[in-house]
Amino acid sequence: MNDRHISFRKYPVGMLFVPLFLAACAPPGEESEAAPAEPPTAAEALLERSIEFHDPQGVWSSRPVRLVWTGTGSEGEPRVAMDMTILPDGSSFAMEGTYRGHEIRYAASGSDMSVAVDGTDQIPDDVMEDMRLLREDGFFWRSYFSYLAGLPMKLRDPGTRLDPEPTDAEFMGRPVRSIRVTYDPEVGGDIWYFYFDPETAELVGCRFYHDEAANDGEYIVFEGLAEAGGLALPARRTWYTNADDRLLGTDEISDLTLLN
Repeated sequence: MNDRHISFRKYPVGMLFVPLFLAACAPPGEESEAAPAEPPTAAEALLERSIEFHDPQGVWSSRPVRLVWTGTGSEGEPRVAMDMTILPDGSSFAMEGTYRGHEIRYAASGSDMSVAVDGTDQIPDDVMEDMRLLREDGFFWRSYFSYLAGLPMKLRDPGTRLDPEPTDAEFMGRPVRSIRVTYDPEVGGDIWYFYFDPETAELVGCRFYHDEAANDGEYIVFEGLAEAGGLALPARRTWYTNADDRLLGTDEISDLTLLN
């Protein structure tokens, strides 16, 4: 399974000052008129329908969530077992459990990060590499789990580009509506396709490529729902390679709790 990281930039406050300054300097008697809102594209409308299915009350963006996340490898061997907490804005994240046979305690808040593996923060370089703690200056896990757990809501994040028109497609033998997604260059370079049930707009799977022409990358099948307080996250994820449909492993949210 290709654990991947997508990070998002926040625009500096100064950028918000420019239109306010120009409006304040308009000649007397002239009022600036707000540009009419652009109507949503068909893809945006489909995404909003899917978010209405999975998170009609906006829980993901307003309350911390606690997840129990377990996963196995291609042979069914235990790979990951985590108890994790994700704050609404994604800036703070904590997890503890096991990964690849090591115990890990990890927390990231803002630009601060702390980690202990097998009870110590003196971690050998080879263990750091194996535990993916050298990726993205140590913030890989926060972005990885926040992104995977937060779909489809994470497709609203800055830097996400939805192709305007969904397409009819087939995924795992079922008809679906598909949205092609790319990202601003500073965010990510992969090409993604997200698959939605045509009737309910439930997210049922996704696929990504590093090089679509080479048919590399992987696809993920979503099954079932983990539900709490109106939030319904895809519960089970099964990963396969695009090239040969080889099973890579599974992940499952076995428990979902909303925190105050």
